[in-house]
Amino acid sequence: MFSFIKQQFIKYCQSGIPEYADTEDRRRIMIINLFALVGSSLTLVMGLRAWSEANFLLAIVLNVAAVVFLSAHLCIRFSSDYKLPARLVLYCLTMLMLYLVYSGGVDNTGLLWVYILPPVALFLGGLSTGVVNIILFSCLSSFLLYFDAGQLMTAEYTDSYKLRFILSFFTVTFLSCCYEYSRKASYQHIQSLSDKFELMAKTDSLTGLANRREMMEQIQKEYARINRNNDTLCLLLLDVDRFKLINDGYGHDVGDLVLQQLAKTLTENLRTHDLVARWGGEEFLVMLPETNHQQAVEVAEKLLDKVATHNFEIKHFRKQVTVSIGVTELHNQQTITSAIAKADKYLYQAKQSGRNKVCYEALESV
Repeated sequence: MFSFIKQQFIKYCQSGIPEYADTEDRRRIMIINLFALVGSSLTLVMGLRAWSEANFLLAIVLNVAAVVFLSAHLCIRFSSDYKLPARLVLYCLTMLMLYLVYSGGVDNTGLLWVYILPPVALFLGGLSTGVVNIILFSCLSSFLLYFDAGQLMTAEYTDSYKLRFILSFFTVTFLSCCYEYSRKASYQHIQSLSDKFELMAKTDSLTGLANRREMMEQIQKEYARINRNNDTLCLLLLDVDRFKLINDGYGHDVGDLVLQQLAKTLTENLRTHDLVARWGGEEFLVMLPETNHQQAVEVAEKLLDKVATHNFEIKHFRKQVTVSIGVTELHNQQTITSAIAKADKYLYQAKQSGRNKVCYEALESV
């Protein structure tokens, strides 16, 4: 029984969270749902009690607040947008607190509920919007408390009680601001580290290109797209010719610089939505979305020429660098692994037929 209740409670709090929502948005939606549940329940019960005590104005205010809090949850559930519900909850809560200052609530205890406003306002509205909302509330409540000695209110408070309330409210506000600032700063720092590590996990540290893992993820996404749309996708597998001679003759530092300049040359001569990755060692894999076989061969020939004519001016290295390229088309009747293996096969043919060549299909070469 307990596990069932727990499961339903979690399901309620997570309702309306879109799949693409980040951690902060998920947290906000869960808190709004939770606050809507607690707020509507409390205000409904207190409203019913006010009805029973013939305090009809207080009962109406509390019941309206309960409806607004519940509406915030329903809005999130059916729209998956938390911004409007957050404003609904914040503005309704602010007006309810002002009314409690004005009326005193039950037995003049209304001011005790006001302390929930700062943390809720800062969480729902953020630091800047939350502070503005709290300042506006503070000005309006101070006006009610002190204008004409509080004659605008139905509740009566002593001057010392008013002063202590205002000082304690500002103390809670200050502490809530400090917490919200540190929480937001910590979240941004963690998010920055997360983005940095995610980028590192997807990027080849030497060339700055996508690594093998990232390339496979992107090919899988494009493969799903071409299956849906019956589109085309081509792959180019490149390998630097006689790269071992460069490493052995000029050192690995020079070899690394050659790979870096080669990566830059490839990137500069591809479209923005094409993707090039360091596949391993001196091998590079290029993904060409929305490209048929003939267009891919033309791109490969262009890259072949650009690399061969590029001036690799690196220290004492003045040699021409060439590449061999294998071209294949990926379609929905083959797997990604078989397509890459096919490109590797054509690359091998290019190496065997003299290097600095583009090979595609069984025995055709350029």
